[in-house]
Amino acid sequence: MKKITLLLSFIVCVMFAQAQLLVNENFEYVAATDLLGQGGWALTGNNATPTIQVTASSITYSGYPGSGVGNEVTLTNGQDLNKKFTPQTSGLVYASFIVNVVAAPITGDYFIHFGPETIGSTFVGRVFVKKESDVSSKIAFGIQLISGGTVVPTYTPFNYDLNTTYLIVLKHDNTGKVSSIIVNPSMNTEPTTGWFDNNQGTTTIPANIGAIGLRQPSASSAFTAKLDGIRVATSYSDLFITSSTSNPSANEFNAIVSGKNLLVKNVANGSTVEIYSAIGSKVQSSVLENGAVKLNNLSKGMYIVRIGKLTQKFML
Repeated sequence: MKKITLLLSFIVCVMFAQAQLLVNENFEYVAATDLLGQGGWALTGNNATPTIQVTASSITYSGYPGSGVGNEVTLTNGQDLNKKFTPQTSGLVYASFIVNVVAAPITGDYFIHFGPETIGSTFVGRVFVKKESDVSSKIAFGIQLISGGTVVPTYTPFNYDLNTTYLIVLKHDNTGKVSSIIVNPSMNTEPTTGWFDNNQGTTTIPANIGAIGLRQPSASSAFTAKLDGIRVATSYSDLFITSSTSNPSANEFNAIVSGKNLLVKNVANGSTVEIYSAIGSKVQSSVLENGAVKLNNLSKGMYIVRIGKLTQKFML
């Protein structure tokens, strides 16, 4: 038992050294249902309808850890939601996601953003999209540091197409008061060029960045987009850490959190499923039934699931 604990502790240490995701959202919830109340998503503001729906499909982007995992959401107009993470008061905060824009307004509008842990109406790092003209299918993505003020979003050229999936990385510098985006960047190392920045100088920034928000513009914006694979981290490289939870092959052991259950793929029913804390202590032992085990009142954090000689981390 001591050897097992030491081994798991070693695995945990390596995982913490390699990956520190604050959010890893693949919308692994029941298909065709409201996102509100699932996985920590809460209402932003008072506009409760139309709701954001989770749909049983997933847009893909080659090589991205969140590609083809779980489901996706479609943003149109109405309800806005946010999901909290550990607040960051200095330095850099990154978010990556894949998006497929079906329709966009010529005037431009935003659809995802950062905000403080206690989110109000001050949104940071607002990511925009706009169409070139009524007769064009070309789009541009934009970035605005913060709502309000006189500075307009900084846009990319109209180099992108409707109905095409793109990888976007959003970066916010708490200290320098700059928000930036890059489209289809390298996933190996952080690019030194290709970023589009927006800086409003001395504008007051919230005391922390502690939430990622999804926004559905008004119906007049004529906006529709599919979005998936949201990952938030404090370093660029952590966004693209891969593991068996990220992009599993058809026959690979894979454990996914879904509500209060841990769904386990490619393992026989009746197998003993052991769950260990981040310090290597066993916190649960269950038998796999119908490809799942119930998570018994575990607190938020990182855990290791062990089935025979197979191990994998997961986050709550």
